Amino acid sequence: MFLGVQMKILLSAKETGGQFSLIEGVMPPGGDGGLHLHANEDESMHLLEGELEVTIGDKKFPLTSGESYFAPRNIPHRLRNLSQTPVRSLLLTTPGGFDAFISQAGVRLTDRIMPLVEPPTPDQMLKLLKLAEEFGIKIIAPPESPPASNPAR
Repeated sequence: MFLGVQMKILLSAKETGGQFSLIEGVMPPGGDGGLHLHANEDESMHLLEGELEVTIGDKKFPLTSGESYFAPRNIPHRLRNLSQTPVRSLLLTTPGGFDAFISQAGVRLTDRIMPLVEPPTPDQMLKLLKLAEEFGIKIIAPPESPPASNPAR
């Protein structure tokens, strides 16, 4: 689990000779990846299920099931699940290496038990920012907390 997103490394940089990393992600409703950029890798995503609000540079657009995007390195981007259903996707980073960041920054799931998802504490956020910097990732705006559930919706 990384910032509330369940991530499964399908192919690591080690397995691909550093060429790419392939990661399956499941983002819950209200999920937000924060505005960030990667200095070391390009990011591509193919959405398998659901709908995301995607921001790449100064463009914001909906991404629906069956669609893909490309976010070049050094361009700020953000993914948000504004819907009421989980989103499932395949994330490809080239070259590989983002998988190592996820392995270090995330919380390993055991026995398929989903931990309670809470926003990072200020101390956890400082540690995350330091680790991200080591991997060439700049977090420009942290994820926003999901809005409180509104039964009237």
